[in-house]
Amino acid sequence: MKKQSEEERKKKIEEIARHMHPHDDEPDPTAYMGNYNFPQMLFAFCLGFVTMFVLSVNEINNFKGCPLPEYFINEGKQ
Repeated sequence: MKKQSEEERKKKIEEIARHMHPHDDEPDPTAYMGNYNFPQMLFAFCLGFVTMFVLSVNEINNFKGCPLPEYFINEGKQ
């Protein structure tokens, strides 16, 4: 068995420790930025808003009015 230098030994120990604790990585610098950047979020918001607006205008145009219940019609005649 060949002798290992101190540096090689430390490197081997660190490698084994990483296998035992695989999530001990360096902290991610982008962890608090969210998943998307601002232009992507702005585009997604605008696209969703415009879609919902177009659908709501379409629904309002197709709206024929609420059918009036019979008791309201009869009550007005009395």
